[in-house]
Amino acid sequence: MVDPIKIIDRARLSTAKDPWAAREAWRNHPSFSKMSQLRGMFPGFGIASGLFAIYLAYDHFAGAKEKKH
Repeated sequence: MVDPIKIIDRARLSTAKDPWAAREAWRNHPSFSKMSQLRGMFPGFGIASGLFAIYLAYDHFAGAKEKKH
């Protein structure tokens, strides 16, 4: 969860005398990192892949016994 108070406090404690530091502090938050964004790109993909594999195994072993052309 993003806590804006912590971000603002971190920007105020910054040693840089940049007047825009408080406005740019959110960019350094861990929830905006590349890895965090990649993890959230496909929510549910792992669960869906597992369920599809189970479905394919079920269909292969318990599927129709008749021969298909």
